[in-house]
Amino acid sequence: MTPYYEREGITIYHADCRDVLPALASVDVVITDPPYSEHVHSKSRRGADLTDGISRERSLGFDAITPDVMQFVSAEFARLARRWVLVFSNVELATDWRLALEVGGLEYIRTGAWVKLDSTPQFTGDRPAMGFETVTIAHCKGRKKWNGGGTQGVWSYPIVLNRSHKEPRLHTTQKPLDLMLRLVRLFTNENETILDPFCGSGTTLRAAKDLGRKAIGIEANEADCETAAKRLAQGVLSLA
Repeated sequence: MTPYYEREGITIYHADCRDVLPALASVDVVITDPPYSEHVHSKSRRGADLTDGISRERSLGFDAITPDVMQFVSAEFARLARRWVLVFSNVELATDWRLALEVGGLEYIRTGAWVKLDSTPQFTGDRPAMGFETVTIAHCKGRKKWNGGGTQGVWSYPIVLNRSHKEPRLHTTQKPLDLMLRLVRLFTNENETILDPFCGSGTTLRAAKDLGRKAIGIEANEADCETAAKRLAQGVLSLA
């Protein structure tokens, strides 16, 4: 398959990851942010307009993940990864990801959390807002090593906002670059290869490039591939 983008150790494929993963030989680490569950998508579709209280349909721009996709990619992660596998998800899906990764052949290690500073409040006011996303952390069977010592697997970073002058919002579920830089530092070493089969606007790939890692990204949406390629062509964005 011909790459959409290939420069300086970073490769992007415009494709469904199920068509690309079986052709890959191996990577060092997987760090990825797959689509959310149908639970989250249904809430987004219901929506809420703050000015008149009328519910309107909203779209995240991609379909919810399905159990068969979770099972397929988990087995591929187990086949490909020499070390760590990190999977972002909404908290309701974390247990499903743990099970899929274990069935695929990986060892579950921990569930981490991204605390979403400045995240959206619960506008209805009748229940607490969700202020974090989970990171299911797994590893191939065998010895484990990371660069964080005994620190906790909790990372607090602001969400990416449209009004941000430092980091423009390019994707509906875009992760902060500083968060991904932190995870790349903690779970990978220089010159290792990171796989992100749901790479979106390319934040993980950008972090990999800035920190001297190689990376393979796969994205089904061509507009997101174009955005990721443009981000990768820029100078160093952050080393926070």
